[in-house]
Amino acid sequence: MNDVREPEAHERDRLTVVLDEVGERSTTSVGRYSAEMARALVATAPEGLEVGALSARVSDAREARIRESLPGLAELRQTAVPARELREAWLHTITTIPVHGLVHATSLMAPLTREREPGDQVTVTVHGLQSRSDRSERKQRWFDRALKRALHRADGIVVPSTAVAEDLSLLADVGDRVRVVHPAPAAALLRAADSGAAAASPLALPSEYVLAITAPGARGQAERLIETVASDAMPDARVVVAGPVQWGETTLAALAVEAGIAPGRLVMLGELTDAELATAYQRALAHLHVAEQDALGLTLLEAAALGTPTVHPATRTLTEIAGDSSVPVEGGPHELAAALAGLLADEEERTRLRLHAQDRARAFTWEAAALQVWRLHAEL
Repeated sequence: MNDVREPEAHERDRLTVVLDEVGERSTTSVGRYSAEMARALVATAPEGLEVGALSARVSDAREARIRESLPGLAELRQTAVPARELREAWLHTITTIPVHGLVHATSLMAPLTREREPGDQVTVTVHGLQSRSDRSERKQRWFDRALKRALHRADGIVVPSTAVAEDLSLLADVGDRVRVVHPAPAAALLRAADSGAAAASPLALPSEYVLAITAPGARGQAERLIETVASDAMPDARVVVAGPVQWGETTLAALAVEAGIAPGRLVMLGELTDAELATAYQRALAHLHVAEQDALGLTLLEAAALGTPTVHPATRTLTEIAGDSSVPVEGGPHELAAALAGLLADEEERTRLRLHAQDRARAFTWEAAALQVWRLHAEL
């Protein structure tokens, strides 16, 4: 008869957070979510429990960035393989490093083994029902398989909205394993704004503009942004773009030229520091959010916290997160442009939404989110 392995002492009093996309040079929404959740779990750990982290193999420089952004970790372990190989390995239950005890994965990248040892417990995070990257069909296939695996094997599933929870319930019998844990505005942005760093930022910005955020791997989102700006319904306003401006051989500038957008209409800033991004949010007349597949709504929450109303697709998740503090839009790029024009023409409405947005954003904190994750593990 095989002996049953007893969990090591450090595994009984530790939560291991599986990091995903943290420390990359170009910040992704998943990476920001992962880092913010890990920091909050460290800050809210119950007495007698500590928080360690596990990541795929990364470069020394990236490891340094992870350690700098996540102070207070009891330990940072790396697997033997980088992220791409790790995703496939875990998908096929191949382990390169033992992971036992309490485990919380901040995405679908999770060590879901077939057989658990006493004390093992794995929760995963489902940010939405579609891959957040449009880089390749391969990523979507991995996402679909990882989601199916998580629905079957995860002890608990964290989702950002009741809309996502309802969608999951249509795919599988998830019982009481799902918890709605709303994300929150990035703490680093709020600190930059509160400290005055944003006001002191030397970032050169137009006197009046609309802010749009691009994302790594999201070329489709960039194309939708260009369609919106090129629409006949688009107001005569400059659009400041923060984030990546190239996806493979596709550049935002080339897309703008092909769409006939006048030179100077787009102000492309590239990647920004937290202080610079906070400045860009605070000075914008509005935030134009074009992504339909975004179920996290991080940029919407960041804009809200910094007093900038958002015009966005009327998806169930984004509307749920925003409450009545934004402008949800049914339709495509033309409708988004028309709604933005209406908002820019109504200063009183912008002021009302700004106040509502700031109030709404205060309802979401990473500390509250982390406490819900701790409660989930306690209840499982």
